[in-house]
Amino acid sequence: VPAAWMAALALLAAWTTAMVKPGGGLGGMFQNMVKLGSTASSAAVVQDRAPSWDTLTALLHDQSSADERSFRQQLHDGTLPHASALAKMRLFGKSEADASRITLYRDTAAWCPYCEKVWLLLEEKQVPYMVEKVNMNCYGDKPAWFWAMQPSGGIPVAKVDGKVIRESNDIMMAIEQAYPERPMLPREDSAKAVAVRPLLTLERQLFSSWFRWLTSGMNDGAQRHNFLALMDEVDAALAAQGGPFFLGEDISLVDCMFAPFLERMAASLPYYKGLLVRTNSRWPHVQCWFSAMEARPSFRYIRSDYYTHAHDLPPQVGRCYSTAEAEAYAAAIDGRDGSWRLPLTEKDALEPLDCLGYDEGSARREAAERILGNKEAIISFCARGTGRPGFPPVSAPLSDPNASVDEGAIPQVDVALRHVVGVLLESPDADGVSPGLHPQTVTRTLGYLRDRISVPRDMSYPAARQLRAHLNFVIEKVNQEA
Repeated sequence: VPAAWMAALALLAAWTTAMVKPGGGLGGMFQNMVKLGSTASSAAVVQDRAPSWDTLTALLHDQSSADERSFRQQLHDGTLPHASALAKMRLFGKSEADASRITLYRDTAAWCPYCEKVWLLLEEKQVPYMVEKVNMNCYGDKPAWFWAMQPSGGIPVAKVDGKVIRESNDIMMAIEQAYPERPMLPREDSAKAVAVRPLLTLERQLFSSWFRWLTSGMNDGAQRHNFLALMDEVDAALAAQGGPFFLGEDISLVDCMFAPFLERMAASLPYYKGLLVRTNSRWPHVQCWFSAMEARPSFRYIRSDYYTHAHDLPPQVGRCYSTAEAEAYAAAIDGRDGSWRLPLTEKDALEPLDCLGYDEGSARREAAERILGNKEAIISFCARGTGRPGFPPVSAPLSDPNASVDEGAIPQVDVALRHVVGVLLESPDADGVSPGLHPQTVTRTLGYLRDRISVPRDMSYPAARQLRAHLNFVIEKVNQEA
């Protein structure tokens, strides 16, 4: 790797302060299930008319493609054809010994933008690697072994050929040096090389402007103006290179640097400031860049959704200030305007689905598979909705790793959740709900799950969109038929 690139990234690393401190996850939905007692819940006797778990498993198998049926095995073997937040190993046709050269220590919830840019680089270079997931300060404690390796507690961390590297830009350059076969930076003597440093500087300027505006309740007009001007520069920079990527027709390390933060800007600014980024016609080249990134299997399966980021940012960066013009967008992102109700529209004007390989059937099957693949833990997780809040609390409002599970609610949750999967899979038994389901219990427990589905930690955005709506459907049916 040319010394000039090393110097440029070192400068940018120094510029990036602790303004954004990696946080936690939206509740660790599928991990760390803690049973600390129970509280009283409805003791109603349910006349169970939901499809059995075995029936639902068979139904999913019959509906799934060969690739979908092999998902869990490929996940275990490290041979998935695309990235996955669930993966602990990625081989890209190589051996486990090859993958053991790099271990990426990243956040369990896939919130951290600095982890994401390293993750994206590994996927784009198709470098074999292993993954270790670490709790974040917003929702849990880090293990002692991690503190011994990283005294600051910061993430990401990577081991590259036995060397511990503790800063994201340094990790990326180490990977670029160790694996030169798929270069992600232009040759130093190429025409494109002169654009790299100004683009990386622009990325940090844009980040700083966004961060100040998002976390400030003062001078909104001036801060908006400054952000818009910098986005104009970003759009012009993309146009200057011919696009769709920052250095032209091929993705580069520069795109990996921009991607996590443009992703979070696109999610947070409609929600808090009423400004569309992803679909704003003022920035046509930015729109093309998003479409090109989302078409790549790396970014498509790593990216989060607007809801997850809107709620994961405050625990990481502090209070995010809302403006009045953001209310309609916030209501849509949170599902308060009916956007999380069936029937779902094929297109999502606020958060486009077009470039995500969207197919309603596959999205529903993915949601069903994620529940069937870990149903016991998810049932217990739902039963936190009528349990006691945990102590001590954590800073992320939707996280409560120490919450108690209401054991008395589990029979109700089991039946209700089978109805949800049945509707997702269009089971012949999906009409109606079981008599005896208690409206308050079902509303609180399924709602608890709905509000904590995290993308990409649990599933893709298309699948999360389907699951949220189908949870609401069963909640509404239970309340209507009570």
